[in-house]
Amino acid sequence: MVKYSTQFKIKVVQEYLLGNTSYNILCKKYGISDPIVIREWTELAKSHGFAFLKVKHTKQNYSINFKLKVITYYCTHDVGFNKVAAHFNLNHSQVYSWYRIYQKEGIVGLWPKPKGRPRKNMNKRKKKQNQPLLTPTKEEQYQQEITDLKAQLAYAKMENDILKKSEANSDDLTFS
Repeated sequence: MVKYSTQFKIKVVQEYLLGNTSYNILCKKYGISDPIVIREWTELAKSHGFAFLKVKHTKQNYSINFKLKVITYYCTHDVGFNKVAAHFNLNHSQVYSWYRIYQKEGIVGLWPKPKGRPRKNMNKRKKKQNQPLLTPTKEEQYQQEITDLKAQLAYAKMENDILKKSEANSDDLTFS
């Protein structure tokens, strides 16, 4: 069951966009637990329109390439998880989850996981066999390296811009 209908989301976002109220006031008025929910709806409506607030009833499976594209976008652009999620029409917690998994396990962590409960070992005397660690293919290793290098390059450019601005500001102060 869906917690909020499409019409309800549109109504709340339109009321916020009119500029009369804040996220917190709307939360209290409509009984929404967290202002982040309304902010997420607003970002989605601003970037893609109100049609993207439509309730989805299907479970979406994303490819590794798509997940890597989202992570690369987050790493190379100076925006938060909410903006990235709105750009790709995702939930911000999903983007954060993929990023955290990528940081911890690399591209291997983005592989699809088996569904359901693991099989119960009927023979308790047997010791658990050590499962081999998952290793990425050469192509996936290259993709991971490219993503990491793009993130490093974006960070270096940002640092360079900050240094240039601070140097320009210090030059302005010496000539004054």
